Amino acid sequence: MSVAHRTLECPVFSQLLPKKKSKSRAWEHFGLPANESGQIVSQDIAVCKLCWSPVSAKSGSTSNLFGHLRLHHPLKFSAVSNKSKVVTATGQYSPFCAAVDESIDEPQPHSNMAASESNQFNFVDNHRHKRQKFMTDFQRLDDQASKRTTDSVTKFLVCTMQPYNLVDRKEFKNMGHKIRQELSLIKKDTISVTTDCWTSIANTPYITITVHFITSEWALKSACLACAHFDDDHNGKNIAEVLRSILNDWGIDVQNIMSITTDNGRNIEKSIEELNLENAHISCFAHNINIGVNHSLDIPILKRAIAQLKKLQNAFAMSWKMKRDLHKAQELLQMEVKTLLSACPTRWWSTLKLVKRFLENQLPICKTLLEYPNKKHLMLEGNEISALEDFTTATELLEDITSSLSGEQYTTASAVLPLYMKIKNNLENKDEDSSLLKSIKSEILESLNKYESHPMSSNLQLSTLCDPRFRLNFIESPEEV
Repeated sequence: MSVAHRTLECPVFSQLLPKKKSKSRAWEHFGLPANESGQIVSQDIAVCKLCWSPVSAKSGSTSNLFGHLRLHHPLKFSAVSNKSKVVTATGQYSPFCAAVDESIDEPQPHSNMAASESNQFNFVDNHRHKRQKFMTDFQRLDDQASKRTTDSVTKFLVCTMQPYNLVDRKEFKNMGHKIRQELSLIKKDTISVTTDCWTSIANTPYITITVHFITSEWALKSACLACAHFDDDHNGKNIAEVLRSILNDWGIDVQNIMSITTDNGRNIEKSIEELNLENAHISCFAHNINIGVNHSLDIPILKRAIAQLKKLQNAFAMSWKMKRDLHKAQELLQMEVKTLLSACPTRWWSTLKLVKRFLENQLPICKTLLEYPNKKHLMLEGNEISALEDFTTATELLEDITSSLSGEQYTTASAVLPLYMKIKNNLENKDEDSSLLKSIKSEILESLNKYESHPMSSNLQLSTLCDPRFRLNFIESPEEV
């Protein structure tokens, strides 16, 4: 069954029963399906009393319930939220839905109480809802008042993670008409997207999609559209269907996507082809750096050195006496007291931090190991230490670049080509380089050469051209851009 349609298999039921011992207000609008004898047929599925859609509620989780209300019944969601009140112009609190037709979210008639299919996804709930101001003055708004009102609506859409086309819905326009506000309806013609498939620590698969856009005040904003449970095969077609369905739920046309950033998985790249977004695709620069560095860590001598270093680090981590004696040795040598850091397999820079910490503390580490004869064998040999030094030389710059590309409040696409050229210059082979250092440099550069190919290079050049920091400084053929 395709995840793109998200049809939960809910057994046929004849009545809905309340969730026992539940304190969440979300259950006011949901019930558990039960048969005629009052026996619950599924504890993992809740049925919406407003639209009869089945929603996943495994282990009693209410995140999906709140997500369903927020997406399909915003007025009811506002009512059950803790911050469901807004500030009026007089400074008093009043219910958000007081000025709106209450009949909008009333349940529709249903003939046989059978669960209908639902297109909703398992959205992760975001409880950061802000109070919004709206006018109680029924006079015609001047230009400044209209701008303030528009800004308030924009803040409401962003802070409550509402779809940007909410302002086009009949219910929203009806609310605006009832409170006599002339709102400048907000629309976004173009957006950028980042998406990824990932697995939680509980080995549960998810897919996440985030949009990025610029407001009328030129502020860069990001919003997570979905973090959905994705238990279908992770092939290109299924991923494309999920992405298309999520975008459709938010009223976003795929053709309005100017760029989409992903990792290098073949299934992800295939989904980009299914969506006809090849010309808008940008491969994640930090992810490619990670691939190149991990390939270099597979070079035999370096792999052996890292493995030995991890054994050494583990020995200090497991023995409080060795850690104590290491700190004493550092104090004796008038060095800053530090411990050996652990390395995470999926974060290459954590390995670099461990290597740098070891190289800085070789003397106190040796002194400590002399006091533990059965641990002397853990100290690295000369060729292994040289391998770690070569690794540090090649990757130290990449750590800073990865960190700078992880920002969300500033543009990063325009910096990709300048940073790529800086890496190329920094990793040029020198006569004094060892054979290992040359191999490390080669592995890293090989993972990044895709940024010189069309159409990705053309998009990045155009982005760099539009950045006043760079302009034409990093573009070899401006006429082609």
